[in-house]
Amino acid sequence: MLEAKDLVLEYGGVRALNGMSFTASTEQVTAVVGSNGAGKTTLMNAICGLVKLASGEIRLDGAKLNGLAPDDIVRKGISLVPEGRELFPKLSVLENLLLGATVRPDPTRRRKTLERIFELFPVLANRQKQQAGRMSGGEQQMLAFGRALMAQPKMLLLD
Repeated sequence: MLEAKDLVLEYGGVRALNGMSFTASTEQVTAVVGSNGAGKTTLMNAICGLVKLASGEIRLDGAKLNGLAPDDIVRKGISLVPEGRELFPKLSVLENLLLGATVRPDPTRRRKTLERIFELFPVLANRQKQQAGRMSGGEQQMLAFGRALMAQPKMLLLD
């Protein structure tokens, strides 16, 4: 269960999040909807530790996430597929995927997860050695999704 309570985040004096609270189960799909500039991306970045909250608390399965480094939040079980994909364009498809698994060092589990990603996205299996920056936008989105899944998250955030 992801729990957020009274989240406040400011950018240069402008409140991007103002007392937001919610809960979301790791066992179901939850959507956050709103107009452009409403704070959806800011919320996801705060959950992932990419921006610092002014106040409030975020917990996953009871464990506090505030103040943790982004890689520690991934270890706790949250992965983000960012809006802009944010791949490493000069690295290969395989290298990008393996970067998503750096928090899961067990080679057997990493190999099985990689096989599953290739089953989900056969185009990635066929282009393992291709530079990510040379793929189409849709293929890059598949790669970003696959990279996030490589961390074997409890919760996947899609921006």
